[in-house]
Amino acid sequence: MELILGWNGCCGKTVLVRFSQATIAVIAVVASLVILAMKLTAWWMTGSDAVLSDALESIVNVVASLMTLGAIRFAAKPADAEHPYGHGRAEFVSAAVEGGMLVATGTFIIIRCVSGMFAQSPPIAYTGIGLVLVIASGALNLALAWLMVSTGRRTESAALIADGMHVLSDSITTAAVIVGLVLIRFTEWFWIDPVIALALGCFLLSMGWRVAKGSVSRLIDRQDDGDIAKLTALLRRHLNGGGQTPTICSFDKARCRHDGSRHWIDMHLRLPPSMSVAQSHDIATVIEERAIAALGGGGEATAHCEPCQDRDCPCNRAASTS
Repeated sequence: MELILGWNGCCGKTVLVRFSQATIAVIAVVASLVILAMKLTAWWMTGSDAVLSDALESIVNVVASLMTLGAIRFAAKPADAEHPYGHGRAEFVSAAVEGGMLVATGTFIIIRCVSGMFAQSPPIAYTGIGLVLVIASGALNLALAWLMVSTGRRTESAALIADGMHVLSDSITTAAVIVGLVLIRFTEWFWIDPVIALALGCFLLSMGWRVAKGSVSRLIDRQDDGDIAKLTALLRRHLNGGGQTPTICSFDKARCRHDGSRHWIDMHLRLPPSMSVAQSHDIATVIEERAIAALGGGGEATAHCEPCQDRDCPCNRAASTS
């Protein structure tokens, strides 16, 4: 899977650049290391708890980016004898672990801030260059988040989306830190620093829980309501009077799950009892292909055909009158 970015270059020509999932994951690792170095330097200059909280989240970013890179490469492996459904769930494992790390980081920040309220902390020493570093790291984070989330959504990569949303949240926390540093610089209200750090800790705790919960839901095959709605709508169009051919008498047990961009679909189709096995197979094949296309174009679909037993169905009424 690739993301293609285009813009107008010199002489009015359009420049296209292709980014694969793995390439963007590598970019994320390098960018996360640079951002971490900038934030640690800013913390060393300022002594700000809020900046330290932001830097700690960046440490999680680095680890998460490495995990995302490994998960994407592992998930891209083709199916084999031991993994007949492929390796796509590696991305959900990576996303779940990243959510757990965010919860742990948020908890640590909250504990540090609460304990610091009862201790004499040194005042923030300097915010000039430190503020510039924090602003620069926030801008870099925002660009990286856009690249990761947009690619993850186009390629349905759970790991890339989770890591991109984490980086986006890092941009939000950085913005809060910037506001705090600016206020401290002009007001000398140093109590703002631990308050912002505490708020960031709670934010990370909440976001980590949501990421972990969503990933675990995918791992245990929680039904995707959007996918089921698309599949059901397709099958209804193939019913008698639905306007799409080939037609079926009815359907049942339509289910699906997906690992990244690959979908696994199964359903029961009821067809006229007089229909031959070959005819039933041809109809099932057409509907299987359309079901895969309706959900994104990747994966496998299996349709189990049954003879229609409904006496009120047009197929049985026609047979009884003949």
